[in-house]
Amino acid sequence: MKIIKIMVCVLSVVWGMSANAAEDIISLKGKEIFGYNQPYYHFDDAQYGWKDRYNIVALVNPNNFPVSSYEQGSVFTKIFDDLAKKEHIVISFYYPRDYQTSIENFEKKIVDSFSGANTVFGVYYENIPYSKNEYIYPTFFENQIHIITAAQKKANMNNKEDLKNYKGVYAATDNFSSFILKEFANLGIKQVKDFPEAYKALLSGEADYIAGSYYPGIIEAYKLGIRDYVVFSKDAVWKIPMFIRTFPEVARHPRIAYLKRYFKSQRYKKIRDEALQELVDIYKENTKGIVPPTYIKIATPETSSESKENAPVSTTTDSKEMSE
Repeated sequence: MKIIKIMVCVLSVVWGMSANAAEDIISLKGKEIFGYNQPYYHFDDAQYGWKDRYNIVALVNPNNFPVSSYEQGSVFTKIFDDLAKKEHIVISFYYPRDYQTSIENFEKKIVDSFSGANTVFGVYYENIPYSKNEYIYPTFFENQIHIITAAQKKANMNNKEDLKNYKGVYAATDNFSSFILKEFANLGIKQVKDFPEAYKALLSGEADYIAGSYYPGIIEAYKLGIRDYVVFSKDAVWKIPMFIRTFPEVARHPRIAYLKRYFKSQRYKKIRDEALQELVDIYKENTKGIVPPTYIKIATPETSSESKENAPVSTTTDSKEMSE
């Protein structure tokens, strides 16, 4: 198994007994690199008590921003800084070159000797018969999938079944569970290359809606300069739980009880939600002045697209979600 021999997002460098976190772990990559300013999450000389720490080394999907990204870093880097300070659990990220093969090998306990990974971060629940590996409960994040439509365009989408009456698309680069992909197939939602192609189909009139993950969808809308031309359903139509999956010996480690307690806490939820909102705000601020593409034909901009969202579509939860 070929794995990039670089640990891209190390969440801590441990020396001594102090717990002094870096004050600023967000930097912005300049426009000359990707055409717009974007955040990159990283740690600068963070320190935690080495005698009391428990290390989790996680394989992560290199193309699942903002949960994980080889180019931009994970927003959870900032969130897990608090975990390391509060519970002395240190999580390090490794980005494999071939993520799917790495996952399959992990389930069979075939792990690259360099990474030494004992967990996978951000996976959807799937029934893998040959695996004896375990999920850590509770879920640490729910990927919320919304219906995205053109601003001021009327559509009678009051429940999920109504979606069959309209042309829907989703981005191949978005990350969904197999359950959701089956739902899309049943509803006739077609795959397109990526979010830019999905938004082009939507705003040129080739599609009536996009089924998309909230944070990747709204960030891409800012990057394209079309945030005021699209609206997101008030409620998520699907909520897909994401887990940390581990070897059994990791799941049974006493420190994992602390991790579970942290995921259940209001402290964690507050820090998580604030970090994700901060990410959106960074893109909002650093994409001001971008000229919308010329393909827009059917939408006019809302004066406040963030407050005037569509009426809710009935929600459902991934049937594979499990209770603790």
